[in-house]
Parts: sequence; C-alpha cells; structure tokens
Amino acid sequence: MQLAMQITPLVLELSTSSAEQATCYFFRNYVLEDNSTSGSFQYLHEIYDNELIGPALTDSIESLGMVGLANFWKASEFQFHANKKYNSALRLVSSRLRNENEARADQTLVAVILLGLFEINTCTGPQSMRSWTKHVIGASSLLQLKGKQCLETPTGRHIFAHLRTQIITNCIQRHVSIPPFIRDWSMYALHFQSPNDAHATTLAEQVMEFCDLRATMSSFHDYRNAEKIIKAALVIDSKLVEWAFTYPPECMFYKTLTLRQRSDGVFSDHYHIYDSIWAAALWNHYRCVRILINEVVYVQLTHLRNTQPELFPLDLRNPIFSDSQLEISTTTIIQLSHDICASVPFMLGYAQGGEVTLNSAKAVSGNLLLWPLYTAACTPLVSDMMCHWVAGRLRVISDIMGIKQAAPLSHILTKRKDLLAWELEDIKKGAAPNYEDWTHGQLMELT
Repeated sequence: MQLAMQITPLVLELSTSSAEQATCYFFRNYVLEDNSTSGSFQYLHEIYDNELIGPALTDSIESLGMVGLANFWKASEFQFHANKKYNSALRLVSSRLRNENEARADQTLVAVILLGLFEINTCTGPQSMRSWTKHVIGASSLLQLKGKQCLETPTGRHIFAHLRTQIITNCIQRHVSIPPFIRDWSMYALHFQSPNDAHATTLAEQVMEFCDLRATMSSFHDYRNAEKIIKAALVIDSKLVEWAFTYPPECMFYKTLTLRQRSDGVFSDHYHIYDSIWAAALWNHYRCVRILINEVVYVQLTHLRNTQPELFPLDLRNPIFSDSQLEISTTTIIQLSHDICASVPFMLGYAQGGEVTLNSAKAVSGNLLLWPLYTAACTPLVSDMMCHWVAGRLRVISDIMGIKQAAPLSHILTKRKDLLAWELEDIKKGAAPNYEDWTHGQLMELT
C-alpha cells in the first residue's frame, strides 16, 4: 500500500498536470453540487460558465488544490508549488486592484476570499490568522466597491452570503462590531432571495445583533453594564429560538439516529442526519451564537448574584435575575454543545465502523466545523470528556483533511481545560480572573 501511495502521483502526472489535479481537487472538495442554500463556492460554476477565467482566480484555486494534494499524498513538492501559486495570486490580485474595473470584478473578490481560505488551511500560527483577517477586510472593501446593485444578480447574492459568513465569524472572534453596510445589504438582499436563503439571512441578522452587543464589552468579565447586557442578550436569544421553530422543513429538517454500538467517531449514543452540508452548517451557526449568548448571560448573571443579591427576589417577579435563568443558560449551553457534536459524524462522512477519509468527507466540511467545535468545547461548563473528544476530531480535521488551523485549536483545548475549570470557579466565587480574558485571538498566541 505504501508503494502504491508513492507511485500513484507520478502516474497521474503523466496524464494530468499538477495544475489540473489541483483544480479538480478544489472543485470536488469545495464547490458543492447542492443548491438548497447559498454560502459555499457554488457560484464558481456560474463564473466559469459565463466568463473567461483570469490568472488571479486560477492561481488562487490551484494554490488551495495543491495544499490539499500535498496533505493527501504527503508530498512536499505540492506544498512548494502551492506556496508559489499563492504568492503569484497575491501579485496578480494586487495588479488588478490598480484598475477600478478589474477591482470591481467578481473574479477579483473571489480570489481574495480564496486567499483567506489558503491561510486557514495552511495555518502556522498567529501570523496566518492575521493574514486571514486582512483578506477578509480586503474582500469586504472590494464588496463595497462593487456597490449594492451587485445583490440584484444570483452570483452577486451568493458571493455576498458567503463573504458575510466570513465577516461575521471574524468580527465575533475579534470582538468588533459588524460593518454597517453588511446589515444594510442583508436587508436589501431579502427582496431577491429564495425562502431558504432569506431564512439564512434572518439568522445572520440575529448573529450580527449579538456581535454588535459583544463588541460593547471589553471581555466576558466586563460587568459595567451587566443588567443591560443580560436583558439585550436574552432578547436576541428569544429571537433565535423563534428562528429555529420557523425553518423551511424541505431543506432544514434533520433526524437523529441511535448507535447500535459505541464508536470513536460519535461523541454520544446518537448523531444527526441532515438534508445537506449547508443545512448542518446553518444549524451549527445557530448553536454557536446561542452558546455565546448564554455564556455571556451566565457570566454576567453570576456576577450580579454575588455582588447584588437584592436583584434576585424570592418571589421571582423578575425571572431574568434568578437562579432559574442561570440553570436555563447552563442547560442551553450543554445541550447545544451536544448538538454540535452530534452534527460531526454527518459532516465527516461517518459510516458505521468506518474511519474519516477524504473519500468519505469533503474538505469544506472540516472548514465548516472548526469554530462550531471550538465554541462547543471551550466553555468551562462542558465535560472533560466532550473537550477531549472535540480535540480529537479537530486533530482528524488537521491530519486527515489537511486543514491546519484545526491543529492549534485542538492543542488549545487540551492545554486550556484546566484553566477553564479555574475560570468557572472564579466566576462562581465572584472573583475577577487574575489572567487575561481568553479570546480566540489571544488563544492563538499560545500555539
């Protein structure tokens, strides 16, 4: 088998160039055929069908495909060529930005989005994440340059929905507010969207609402406006619960399967089956933001419980400030973390008794699981068992699927678990933590 693995790439190279192999790899793993929701690279089919493809987009796609092949074949020469293609794409994009018409083109914007994905898939530490942030900000600027009218075409709306997810994720991690134009454009896009895409936009609206609320706090332990923060967070949470009860059943329904026997690939005794990868991703976005909301509520409410017990009346006239709300937030966090774990087998192509391979799962599934898994496991309220299982799945995503940002996240969860326990104890005692607030950005510095 090892000999076959060594020979096969050479045989392929005789009939198919490395560039063609890389392009095929990328399209197989990132351009999904399912069109039930927007948000992936499906729009590349539209661009390829209707435009002459320029070298900037070509090199961006080939760089990502070669990264995937380098991991698949364990071949350093592919990684070398991937880096060359990435640097070439950077130069070509920079050149296109000097011409306003080329800067406005869909291909330029998509190339920048792809360069950001390259940084995630080849992540070597904090610098990679800073580069990803720069690409996201750059893509956001290019989107504004195109103007709101770009949302009047299907391709424009699909690119916007995809980039919006990137922007929201980045803003949540950096604890900054959402660019105002993103919210404005989301409302405008609703005029043209299908019911399924409109449902995703409604979710994005609530996530952005929370992101802006979180940006007003310096940390989870910023108690200056605790009462106001708790009330605002719970309003957003109630809207998210309403969203979950109004989903389009034809594309968002999922069912729960019970295991016949335990498996390392499944956290508990059950897992979910979804209509599509994007349905699973959308549900996980919902779960992530509700976990973060209820974690804010839990931390802020526990502080008030210790410092202003008079807010907690025995007759429960104000159910927000009560031990009952603490229990509700705790239960919500734990349940939603379990639900994220239950989505993993479907996303990673789980088959009873099988292991994760690139034949069973598409690389995009690994990308879509990174922050949901991390969000589920980084709260101090979940068990050590879940934290270790999530760390193991992240190692699979890194080592088997080749998405290297998963490696430091796995390492962080393993290294951080004791600190999470100390943090929880500090919160319960009402003591201010004597260490830095642990944001995603600061955690990356540990690697």
